[in-house]
Amino acid sequence: MAKSQKTAVIERIFELLYDQTTAQLKRTVVTAEDLESAKRYCNDELGMNIKLNSNPFNFMKDIVRSTSGSKIWPESVRNRGFVGKQKTGGGDIFEFVPYIAGQKTEFDEDYSPSDETPTFPIQSLSLPLASRALGRKDESWLLQVAVNLRVIETHFAIGENRQINALELNHLQMDIKLRTVQIDALFLAKQDLEDSEAHGSVLITVEAKQGNQRILTEQIARQVQEAFDATPNDLIIPTAIVGVRNKGIYVVEFKAVRRSEAQTFTTPTFHRETMFILQPTVKGI
Repeated sequence: MAKSQKTAVIERIFELLYDQTTAQLKRTVVTAEDLESAKRYCNDELGMNIKLNSNPFNFMKDIVRSTSGSKIWPESVRNRGFVGKQKTGGGDIFEFVPYIAGQKTEFDEDYSPSDETPTFPIQSLSLPLASRALGRKDESWLLQVAVNLRVIETHFAIGENRQINALELNHLQMDIKLRTVQIDALFLAKQDLEDSEAHGSVLITVEAKQGNQRILTEQIARQVQEAFDATPNDLIIPTAIVGVRNKGIYVVEFKAVRRSEAQTFTTPTFHRETMFILQPTVKGI
C-alpha cells in the first residue's frame, strides 16, 4: 500500500471515531474491521486501488518500522492531538494516543551513527569468500556477519563508559521465538564478582535491523520482558545492531535492566553506541 493510501486510510478511521463537539475520540483502539472498512471507503469514494483482505496486522507494523513513518501519519490527525501506537492481540491493529506538540513520538525515534559516534575498524577477511559472495540485504546475513566477526564481543570489550566488566562473553543462540516477540540473538557475559555492583551472569539481547528500518524501543522492551520470563538471569542489557550500507555495523547499547524492574519496564534508555567499519566492505551490508 502506497504512503498516500495509508495516510488516507488513517484519516478516514479517525474521522469516524472523532467527536467534533467534544474534540475526543469515541474509542481509541482501531480493529482489523475498522481498517478493512476504511480501505473499502477509500477505494469506492476516493478512487484508490487498495488491496482488500490482506493481512491487517502488517499495516501499522510497516509504518512504525519505516524510517518515513512520521511522514505517513496524517498531519490533520497530529494537529488535533493524536498520534498512533501499534497494538496487537484480539484483532487490534493500533491505538490513537494523545500527542503534545513538540514531543518526540514513536515515529520520530531514530538511532543512527553521527559524527560523534565512536568509530572503529573491524576486519572482515576472516569471512569465507563463498559466504561473502552470497551476502544478502537481510537481518539473517547481518547477524551472521556480526556473530562471525565478534562485533558484540568487541563492543563490550572496548570504549568508554562500559556498564559491565566482562571476563567472558559468549554467543548463545539466534532467532529465539518467544510468546510475543522474537529475539534475534542472545549473548551471555560473565562478570568479575569482586566488583560490588556485579551480578555474575548478564544476558545480552540483540535486535537486528537493516539501514532502512528503525530500532523500535517498544519491541526491545518486550524482548527484555520476555527474556526475564524465559531465563533465570537477574540482569539484562538490551542492544541493537544496524547494517549501514557500504560501511559496516552500528551498535546501540541501552541501560541494563534488573529483574526487579521488569514489571514496570516499558522503554529502554540509551547508554552508548559504536560504529564498526568493515574492512573490506561486505556485500549486503
